[in-house]
Amino acid sequence: MRQSTGLKKGMCALLLLGIVLLGAGPLLNTPAAAQVVTFTCQNVNAMNHPGFYVIADMIEDLKKMSNGKLIINQIPPGGLVQSTQTFESTGSGAIDMAITYGAYHGGILPVAAASFALPGDPRGIWDMYNFYYKEGGLEFLRTHYAKHNVHYLAPMVWPGYAMMSKREVKTFDDVKRLKVRAVGTMAQVLHNLGVGTTFIPFAEIYVAMSRGAIDATVSGSHAENYLQDLHEVAKYMVTPDFSSAQTLEVLVNLKKFQSMPEELQAMFETAAQKAALHFTRIFMEEEQSAVLKMQAAGAQLLTLADDSVQALRQASYDAWDSIAEKDQPTKEFMEMVKKNLEKLGYTSK
Repeated sequence: MRQSTGLKKGMCALLLLGIVLLGAGPLLNTPAAAQVVTFTCQNVNAMNHPGFYVIADMIEDLKKMSNGKLIINQIPPGGLVQSTQTFESTGSGAIDMAITYGAYHGGILPVAAASFALPGDPRGIWDMYNFYYKEGGLEFLRTHYAKHNVHYLAPMVWPGYAMMSKREVKTFDDVKRLKVRAVGTMAQVLHNLGVGTTFIPFAEIYVAMSRGAIDATVSGSHAENYLQDLHEVAKYMVTPDFSSAQTLEVLVNLKKFQSMPEELQAMFETAAQKAALHFTRIFMEEEQSAVLKMQAAGAQLLTLADDSVQALRQASYDAWDSIAEKDQPTKEFMEMVKKNLEKLGYTSK
């Protein structure tokens, strides 16, 4: 009788345990369903640059939108890899994300350099956004970035290249006497005009200029020049800009991006586009105030002579043809650009 009672109690206990386990099934599956996806993101911009802190805001947005399922750890320039290696490092999985410039990986993917900033391009910021999102520019680039296991998440557009110089310049004869930091297609145009150029990572320009390694830089807007305190080592701001707009890229490892649920991918896309518009707004607001602040600190605003401006414009357009010959994707991209210019009423000659 005691054995029968014990057996019944044991069976009841097992039955109760089974009911509990069945009821807890969804709970047991919760960790897998709520698995946290972590990304390591290296930014080529210094921590005081809008390209750094808008990504910090994007990271917080994604954390909230995903209920903590999407975590991004942002690290500064050179944190894990050299700034010039962020593209291939993203594709290989050495890092998961990169905030970078197309000119940095133009040697691997020539169309990236062309898309970064075309010298002489008359299109403004909103023209560029329409080109990316309405005229197919972003989808075209995504197709070719994907071949390197990189997903081009979003472009961030801001005012174009402006020159800062340690020496007074009024003509291109003056510029030819300088050691100029430039990259990508801008370096090619300056080279065609007889200007000696060199490449230095963006975050290192201040030190290079203070030590005399370079005399001038054509590498960012005057707002960026001010953020880098370049007026402390170069007292001359040169106008007009050498290009109307330029693009910062938000890139992510393609396989890792595609491995996420679709809702997390959509969150990523949405948050990145919000960050891009925030980035543009900041620069539109700060561009003019930066010039005034640098003037107040003793910098001078110089204007290139008209014939030098015309020479720059013509050299830029001449360079477009050679840029298009880099490879087939670049040729197709330049054809898209010219069609877009024609549609907007601009000319490339």
